[in-house]
Amino acid sequence: MSNFSPLLRTAGVSVLAAGSVFALSGCGALMSFMGAGNVMELNVGDCFVEEQMNTALASGEVSNIPLVDCAEEHDSEFFFAYDMTEAEYPGEDATLTQAEELCTGEEFTNFIGVPYSESEIYAGHLYPTQESWDQFNDREIICYATTSTSGEMVTGTLSGANR
Repeated sequence: MSNFSPLLRTAGVSVLAAGSVFALSGCGALMSFMGAGNVMELNVGDCFVEEQMNTALASGEVSNIPLVDCAEEHDSEFFFAYDMTEAEYPGEDATLTQAEELCTGEEFTNFIGVPYSESEIYAGHLYPTQESWDQFNDREIICYATTSTSGEMVTGTLSGANR
């Protein structure tokens, strides 16, 4: 059974394909102090509520992802970003496989404190599509940890959660 958040994985694919805007991975910077972030400018350490991000993506409001200060209640946090180095887009299946491996491997363990297979925290990711690769030079895979599947909201970072 996969611990990936299925809503975002699906939304991430369609949103990136939608255009200038979802690469979780350039357009604008943070729109305000922890109000919204352009998906092309999300950063490791940004916190959010996964349902709000999925709603924004599903509604086509992909240019602004609702971010929250990590001291406020949230269920998700970006923990790792990787710039793909391939000259040509490797295809969606290969990109998805690479994202899943990156987001559940050593970087997850380093961030959470336990291996993914032993964690009660899930992983999600955003990655480039062929369209975002070609039109926006999008090369970034960005991983996030989330407690959204349990309904648990947290304050502070998920780093070192050890669970």
